[in-house]
Amino acid sequence: MDVNEEIVRAWLQEQGFLVRGRLKYLVKGKRRSSGWSDVDLIGYRLRDRKFVAVDIAAWMTETITLSHLKDPSIRHRLLKISSQEARKAIREYLGVAHDDQYEVWLVVSFISKRQRDEIMSDLLKHVDKVIEFPEIMKDLIKRIKRNPNVPREEESLQTIRALVLCGLL
Repeated sequence: MDVNEEIVRAWLQEQGFLVRGRLKYLVKGKRRSSGWSDVDLIGYRLRDRKFVAVDIAAWMTETITLSHLKDPSIRHRLLKISSQEARKAIREYLGVAHDDQYEVWLVVSFISKRQRDEIMSDLLKHVDKVIEFPEIMKDLIKRIKRNPNVPREEESLQTIRALVLCGLL
């Protein structure tokens, strides 16, 4: 699990989700041989019985623009969680019959401010929610400032906690 996935996992747990990482599924290519992919995180919140499948495409050095959505290889990487194979794996893992029984969330690094409306409109045709990574970080920082005694041991949360306590965030 990379650091972006660990941070998103901690954020989901802060919202009351039980989280599983890396749900692997088989991808069958038309021209290429079959291979494996994965859904980064699956979450379940007991209090409202909400299921979420989360893919993290937070390439921290890139801002998502319309040109990313027009490039087939980048578009595929952004929206792989909405593929038939991914959806089937999610349904099977969750034990649900229909895609409307869970939500699909996409975490991206940054979205172009000028093209935001068009990009969001396009992405939301395929996923239920798009979240920019800075929003997750801001929320975690706010939660840690309210309660600096983070009960869990994730290195990412402990690092954020140290930065908050040192007055750097």
